[in-house]
Amino acid sequence: MDAVSETIITDQKPAQPTVDDPSLLTVILDLTPHGWFKIKDHITVQEVTKALLVFLNAHLSLNNTNQVAFIVCSPDGAKFLYPNPGKNFDGIQDNGNSKGEAGTKTPSPNLVNTEMYRQFRIVDEAVLEELNEVIKSLSNSNSVNKTRSTLSGALSLALTYTNRMLNLDQSISTTTASAFNATTKSTSGTTNATGSGSSASAVSTNYTSMLSRILVISANDDDDVKYIPIMNSMFAAQKMRLPIDVAKLGSVSSSYLQQASDATNGIYLQVENPEGLIQTLCTAFFIESSIRPLIILPSNSNVSYRASCFITGKSVDLGYVCSVCLCIMSIIPTDAKCPTCNSHFDKSILNQLQNSVVLSTKRRKIDTNGRDTPPA
Repeated sequence: MDAVSETIITDQKPAQPTVDDPSLLTVILDLTPHGWFKIKDHITVQEVTKALLVFLNAHLSLNNTNQVAFIVCSPDGAKFLYPNPGKNFDGIQDNGNSKGEAGTKTPSPNLVNTEMYRQFRIVDEAVLEELNEVIKSLSNSNSVNKTRSTLSGALSLALTYTNRMLNLDQSISTTTASAFNATTKSTSGTTNATGSGSSASAVSTNYTSMLSRILVISANDDDDVKYIPIMNSMFAAQKMRLPIDVAKLGSVSSSYLQQASDATNGIYLQVENPEGLIQTLCTAFFIESSIRPLIILPSNSNVSYRASCFITGKSVDLGYVCSVCLCIMSIIPTDAKCPTCNSHFDKSILNQLQNSVVLSTKRRKIDTNGRDTPPA
């Protein structure tokens, strides 16, 4: 029995070391006033910001190498709140002051607790200060088109920043792995060949790419979102294998964001009661993309694949399609030309489409006894 037990113990393979990969979380907050006005009785921008900061701090606490980014989009454009290239985060001291580039200390209001963990405090102060400036400029703006959504621009910023971070992480990992391999080869004279080979393989397998995902917080409807730029961003994220998670606030669903989340294997969740947003963020959207195949995620089987009209810009349930460029139209153009490729439509086909559809009436059926039977 002792021999059998020793064989069982010695035959077991050594446990593989687990690699805790760093993760990049990019949050996009849509501040279009038209959407937030509809849910003003349920939640405010300040409350959503507090919930998002708690969510970002929790993400940073999982791993000291995790990274976060915060982007806000408004009718004035899309902007990075964190990281901000124009701000020196290294100058933030423990007394609540920030040091400028010239070395002088300029006092700043204590927006967060001064005894908070430094990494949390850097992110929270940067987001709150920049968000305050964005809201002030938005309230003082005289722009007539305040319902214009720049969500596609924010997605483009998130994709470019993620691509930059992934390339930077890959170059650092490749350089570090090659340095370790070179060191191992140089010291191979003092060690045996088997030991050096195993250590080199262990080092090379410990370096993996950074995980990344995007979280969109929006309260806008489909009429305020541009279809073509959103689809372009969706295809780019799909090629990068970057999931796009969407938290849609309000009772109205967004078909365009549903399509973006479904195509990138993300999570789409419509939060009709956003009072408990922090619980929703820390449960449904807290799962990393690497372990999502092992967990039952919130499913959305009723995905609406409606497209947008190239003429009116609104969603189309039933429309017309150009046979040349596949342009989608909800109405027939008055000039009988495609608005995209300027192809002339056939007049006979236009006449058939413009005529009202005549439904054939069902005939009465009489059985052998002379009684009427209901139409099938």
